[in-house]
Amino acid sequence: MRQGGVILYPTDTVWGIGCDATNPKAVKRVYEIKHREDSKALICLVDSDARLSRYVRNVADVTWDIIEMAEKPLTIIFDQAVGLAPNLLGEDGSVVIRVTKEEFSKELCFRFQKPIVSTSANTRGE
Repeated sequence: MRQGGVILYPTDTVWGIGCDATNPKAVKRVYEIKHREDSKALICLVDSDARLSRYVRNVADVTWDIIEMAEKPLTIIFDQAVGLAPNLLGEDGSVVIRVTKEEFSKELCFRFQKPIVSTSANTRGE
């Protein structure tokens, strides 16, 4: 992933196709693999609240409470993303992020030290 590669990995919800969420070429490759238009948002996983804070300008206080109380995987749309690949963001600059609690994906995100794209390992419509 550090060199722009794409991986297949288990997440807290699906087997995911992933890459470095800060690398536009890698993100583009995921869209190509999925046969998906880049106007359709992709989810990012992060390993911690601290990492989330590095890539989102303003996280409302209530959001931290919701993340902490969530018993199931929780994906949130955040405004004002920073430092992520532009082709990962919505037209309004928003991004979809989940703080993963699943052991493998959490460790992967921790070791990579950046957000990782997470999208289901299937092509569009299948």
